[in-house]
Amino acid sequence: MMLDTRADTCSLEALIAGAAQGDHACFAEVYERTHMHLFGVAVRILGQGQAAEDVRQEAYVSIWKSAGGYRSEVGGQTIEAMTWLIAIVRNKALDALRARTRRRESELPESGDVDEDDLQSNGNPAPSAMHLLEQASQALHIEGCMNALDGSYRQSLALAYYQGLSHTEVAAQMGAPLGSVKAWIRRGLEKLKGCLAAQGVVA
Repeated sequence: MMLDTRADTCSLEALIAGAAQGDHACFAEVYERTHMHLFGVAVRILGQGQAAEDVRQEAYVSIWKSAGGYRSEVGGQTIEAMTWLIAIVRNKALDALRARTRRRESELPESGDVDEDDLQSNGNPAPSAMHLLEQASQALHIEGCMNALDGSYRQSLALAYYQGLSHTEVAAQMGAPLGSVKAWIRRGLEKLKGCLAAQGVVA
C-alpha cells in the first residue's frame, strides 16, 4: 500500500484507516505515536504496574480489530482519533478495575484479619476492596459527567488531562484560539466539578 512507505507522515486518522485495511505498518506507527499517552491513561486509573501494561496491550488488540469502526465525525460531532483511542483504553482500564475489585472482594478473609506475612511480603497493605470499589465508582462518575459536557468542553478537557497536552497544544489540536481553549477548560472543569458534587463525589 502507499501508506507503507510514508506512514510516518500520515495523520493519525489516516493511519487508523490504513490499519483498518490490514496495513501493519500503519498500525505500528499508531502504536509508536500513542503508546506512551495511552499507558499514562491506564496508569491514572490502575496505578503503575503490570495491570496498566496489560490493559495497554489489550487496548491495542481492540484497536487493531475495531479500526474499521472509527469515524472522525458522528452526528455532526467531531471525534478526534486520539480521543477515540483514549476511550478504548479507559474502558479496558475500568473493566480491569472492576475485575480487581471483585477479586479482592472474594479474597477477603471471613474473619476480617489480615495475614501478617502478606503485609511483610508486599511492604504495604493492599488496597481494600471497598477502596477499589470507590475508585471504580468515582471513575464511572467522572466518565458520566465528562460525557454530559458540551463537545468543546469535553474535547478540550480530554486533550488537556487525559492526553497531557498544554493549553497551546490543545488549541493547535482543536484548531481553536488559545483564549477560547482556556475558557473551555476552565468552564468545563467548573461544570465537571458541579456534576461530581451533585453525585456526592469529591472533585
